[in-house]
Amino acid sequence: MKNLKKIILWSFVLLCTAIQAQEYNENFNSNELRVATNKTTSLVFPFAIVSVDKGSEAIVVDKAKGVENILLVKAYESDFVPTNLTIVTADGNLYSFIVNYSESSPNINRVITAELAVKQQVVFSPEIENKSKIARNSNLCLLKTKFLKGFKSKEFNLRLQVTGIYIQDNLFYFRLHLINDSMIDFEVDQLRFFIRDQKKSKRTASQELEIIPVGVFDSITNVPHESELDRVVVTPKFTISNKKYLIIQLLEKNGTRQVGLKLNRRALTKILPL
Repeated sequence: MKNLKKIILWSFVLLCTAIQAQEYNENFNSNELRVATNKTTSLVFPFAIVSVDKGSEAIVVDKAKGVENILLVKAYESDFVPTNLTIVTADGNLYSFIVNYSESSPNINRVITAELAVKQQVVFSPEIENKSKIARNSNLCLLKTKFLKGFKSKEFNLRLQVTGIYIQDNLFYFRLHLINDSMIDFEVDQLRFFIRDQKKSKRTASQELEIIPVGVFDSITNVPHESELDRVVVTPKFTISNKKYLIIQLLEKNGTRQVGLKLNRRALTKILPL
């Protein structure tokens, strides 16, 4: 009798495991997407989203605020005719989904892998290709081991640190580590890169040279309270003389808090090829 109960119990466990495995495969290895009107479906792609096209107005799509690789999808109307959704990511992959309405069992979170991509990569225009290459390089920066430790600053319980500087195709990639130890979110108004004289003469005005970033991956709009994040800022290459230094500065929106740090010529000698 006891052996029979064990057999029944193990059979039940194996059945549940098989059902879960089937649901997993259907969810993550299928191009079918189920959405609802009262729930939001989040699609997480391995690279930044470059282009989105939806087959009809029956669905609503939007990028998640502050990130480049998460797409939010929701049904605008119920019981709509199945439609499609096409996404192109910065690595040149194209993803195509059939979107169905399902109020009772929508997909909530899906991590999209490259296996679901159409095998033939898309060909970008030169301008878009350049942006996609920069996005790929930025993702690569985030995967690398942090190698800079001494370039950091702390103000108003906010910490800013440069953990790596790389160069590729005449562009600098600054990997920044941001920590907000305060209980108040830090909404970013400006992220500034500029070169300033080390010493200011009383008779001459201090000169500043603004370095305009090519891009920030992902964008820095907010550093939530008691959180930390990593971002990559891409700038044109430049040099610094012994009498100047680079300032990286974050300014708060509708507030007085700011955090910044100085990098001298020695810092740029530690740059690595990407």
